[in-house]
Amino acid sequence: MRRRAFAGALVVSSLGCIAGVNAVDGGSAAAATNVNEHAAEITAAANEAVAALDAYRVSGSVEDELTLAWYRAATASWTAKELGYDEMAMVDAWSSAPLDHQRAVLGALTQVGVPYRSNTSSEGVGFDCSGLTTYAWQGAGLELYRQSGTQISEARSLSKDEAQAGDLVYYPGHVMLYLGVDDAIVHSVQTGRTVEVDTIRRGSVRFGDPTQSD
Repeated sequence: MRRRAFAGALVVSSLGCIAGVNAVDGGSAAAATNVNEHAAEITAAANEAVAALDAYRVSGSVEDELTLAWYRAATASWTAKELGYDEMAMVDAWSSAPLDHQRAVLGALTQVGVPYRSNTSSEGVGFDCSGLTTYAWQGAGLELYRQSGTQISEARSLSKDEAQAGDLVYYPGHVMLYLGVDDAIVHSVQTGRTVEVDTIRRGSVRFGDPTQSD
């Protein structure tokens, strides 16, 4: 098993995501103003975890399962550290989620630090909010409609207590991926920022499982 040490005003776009007006150009990495401190560690571990998960889904081998567990835990630990959350709580939340949910979360986390870019869903280039959720779930084998409001309306409604890592979190104009612990999410929120791990900043949000419908 491989193990490696890791060191302006707002408007809603046509895809239902928040976009900045007269803000710094989100198409440039240099313009991004909010990059997570541990972005490099998160993405390095997440890339390894995605590779291990994809290998495990094909092989079903114990070796690939153990490799997945190792890198999934490393990604969860760095993410929890970034947010000031309990590391073991996040490790446990991810390991108990279905594999497709794990794949969506880990896929999104490979893009931490990639700039927000309106109407875009392009690996390593840019994402808006529904672009990131579409990308994440596409890696898990699920095609989502490319609009935030439609994504949540087509998902099975959940209470916060029912939601798992990988489920959708939504408030009008913005969709995110839940990280399974407290208010932790990963999202691409607006111009001048990046894909980042963050916390829910609205009191009233909706949760939904995109693999099921009401």
